Amino acid sequence: MKRGRYLRSVLLIVLTFGFANLAIHFSFPHGVLIYWTLYVVPLVIAAIVYDIYGVITIGLMSIGAVSWWLYSSVNSPEFYKSLSVEATIMEIVVGISIFLIVGSILGVLSKKQKKQQMALELLSVHDRLTGLFNYSYFLDRMEEEKKRADRYEKELSFIMMDIDHFKHYNDTFGHEQGNVVLKKIAETIRKNTRDIDIVSRYGGEEFVILLPRASKEQAVVVAERIRKSVETLEFPGNREQPVVKKTISGGVALYPHDAKDAAGLVVKADEALYEAKESGRNKICIAT
Repeated sequence: MKRGRYLRSVLLIVLTFGFANLAIHFSFPHGVLIYWTLYVVPLVIAAIVYDIYGVITIGLMSIGAVSWWLYSSVNSPEFYKSLSVEATIMEIVVGISIFLIVGSILGVLSKKQKKQQMALELLSVHDRLTGLFNYSYFLDRMEEEKKRADRYEKELSFIMMDIDHFKHYNDTFGHEQGNVVLKKIAETIRKNTRDIDIVSRYGGEEFVILLPRASKEQAVVVAERIRKSVETLEFPGNREQPVVKKTISGGVALYPHDAKDAAGLVVKADEALYEAKESGRNKICIAT
């Protein structure tokens, strides 16, 4: 990605000086305005790839190119022989100004379009309430990580977690306060996982975590850390019970030890989670 961006930057610099010098060359002494249309090429590239900042860069580079041309030409006798020198210089200034304005407009529009595209992409892969990845995206990443684990013969751990007695809390204190619980616990899970871990809202009050290159023991440590962190949280209640504490249960499974495919891994973690629920909640169980 960085290499591609570097190459585009180099290409943009070459195009800018190439087209600017070509336009200057043909404008003096003939004053042919049509060559300035070539200048729109690097401007359009700058506007699309680098937004308004690219256009500003092009403008500064163009001013440098014209300044260099004037400096090198002003001492030449040929410069003063042309009767169209003033017209040519004016043509260059006007040409740069027009295309910079056009490029600026393109840059602003391009920046706005990219922001809208990024917003749509975020919505397509993230859960709106919690900000975590949605389950559809999670499944895609799960397949990718499974293939990577197969290729490099690495372990892939999976955690499924469920907020204890969430339905009762939701029915008692309302959906808005229930959403507060979901968002706060989602944030807690995210803070207690690595950058390479993929955290998703599975649905309702359930969350899933994929831990690449992590053993079952390491996954249990992460799950326990999350469980203990959730225990310390306080949530809004009502007049009779102003502060409410919540707990979370979890199940841990390991690929390829517990299952040979992604679907089987989910089943195994779900079974371990069910065991945690049935044996008292607020605990982490391991798939067997």
